Amino acid sequence: MQSDQANTYDEIPYGDHFFPFTHPIHLATLGTLFGIDAPAVERCRVLELGCAEGGNLLPMALELPDAQFVGIDLSPRQIANGQAVVKRLGLRNLDLRAMSITEVDASFGSFDYIICHGVFSWVPEPVRDKILAICSQNLAPQGLAYLSYNTYPGWHGRGMVRRLLAYHLGRTASATPLEQVHEARSFLEEIVRVIPDKDSSYARILRTESAYLRGVPNTYLFHEHLEETNHPFYFHEFVALAEAKRLKFLVEARSGGMSANLPDDARESLEEWADDELGREQYLDILCNRTFRQTLLTHVDVARLDEPAADALDALWISTSLGPVSPDPDVVSLAPEEFRMAEGEANLSTNDPLIKAALVELFEIAPRSIRFAALWERVLSRLGEDPDSNPSRDPDHLKHALLRCFMSSLIQLRTKPPAFAIALSERPVASPLARVQAVDEERVINLRGRTVRLDPFERLVLRALNGSHDRRAVLEALLMSVDSGEFSIHEGGRPIEDRDRIAQIFGGELEPCLERLAARALLVS
Repeated sequence: MQSDQANTYDEIPYGDHFFPFTHPIHLATLGTLFGIDAPAVERCRVLELGCAEGGNLLPMALELPDAQFVGIDLSPRQIANGQAVVKRLGLRNLDLRAMSITEVDASFGSFDYIICHGVFSWVPEPVRDKILAICSQNLAPQGLAYLSYNTYPGWHGRGMVRRLLAYHLGRTASATPLEQVHEARSFLEEIVRVIPDKDSSYARILRTESAYLRGVPNTYLFHEHLEETNHPFYFHEFVALAEAKRLKFLVEARSGGMSANLPDDARESLEEWADDELGREQYLDILCNRTFRQTLLTHVDVARLDEPAADALDALWISTSLGPVSPDPDVVSLAPEEFRMAEGEANLSTNDPLIKAALVELFEIAPRSIRFAALWERVLSRLGEDPDSNPSRDPDHLKHALLRCFMSSLIQLRTKPPAFAIALSERPVASPLARVQAVDEERVINLRGRTVRLDPFERLVLRALNGSHDRRAVLEALLMSVDSGEFSIHEGGRPIEDRDRIAQIFGGELEPCLERLAARALLVS
């Protein structure tokens, strides 16, 4: 079975993805909020089980050069691809190995953070048992383990579609993985089109899943829906498996949005049904039809707080991509103001002056981070208040509000601030990883661990920022890309061939482009 899985991942690689909620800095932040003395990330050891091409570990290894990272995956092709990138970047703190999870033993040593994303539900039971054994035996005493897995009840509906596809594709067993994906998409669309009772609950489930799968890449559809193994769990079942290995639940790596957005009556029912944290988590899944969890585990004897502590914000760095909708937000009165993510992912409306002032301050220094004490001073200054003359202003109130924002993924908290350049130097240096990614991809990972989309000109400029080029040399590199035919520029719908005219256009666009790259945290400080 393990060999079969390696073959399918060689044929249709899962791809090179970064999952920011697995970053040891994020995991350490969650541990800090719950009163755990999480291992310092600067010199930590990290193990990823099922690392694919290492795309998740690469940004971590670049950001934490004194930490050590080990990634293993069953697919030799994916590991070879990743090793080529590691070599190109000159990384000495990232070790990628083509091997089975079942081969990990005590000789690997102890790890402060163990990551297993997109694996647990997709491997046979003996491998799942080994994953939890590794998290128990190879995890440092205060370490944190991250595991993601599919969950019921949400996967009851999704699993029904998976079984329908399995039956249909059983008739095309000789097809390649990509052919199976195309046939699965076509078959599901046809079911939705011809189903007799289009108002039935069955039809609604099929429409929902068809729409969902329409938006996912082929690699995801194949490995999620067409692979032989996909075993969802009820949360309480997963917890029981973890407890059998002397591990316990800490928190979801990405949890708060679901519970924070519950209406009052649902919240009241949740409290009636469950009298402990684990029960509330299970009933929350039932209420919200959850399909996926990203769970943090610790050793069973690690002391922790029952709730995240707002006072922990004093030790963390705060930032956000949330900005005011109004160009001139009123932060003093009780008038509501709306704040939105630049990417349009989420929004917040509040009439609380402290929260409004804090979000405006965070927006004005973005993408940089700030300590709470400094933020508090700026908030009071914006409100026109002396911190000593108005003791009624309570910093704890703002801490709790910011904590709620963090649990809803509206702000970022970190134990260590990201390092990137805001001011442009004479010879700008772009993130080495982003430069490699920009060769073939329009989406790159920035130095805040976020995915950003670049237009063709931005990608071209980014690739030229190796630290040895001043503005004149960057411009010449851009012109050479036009000379070689790699890049073309048009005016009035027709390609421009006059090199002086191209140089004039590039010259006018270069500085604004550099400023955009800096604002997106793509330049090294």
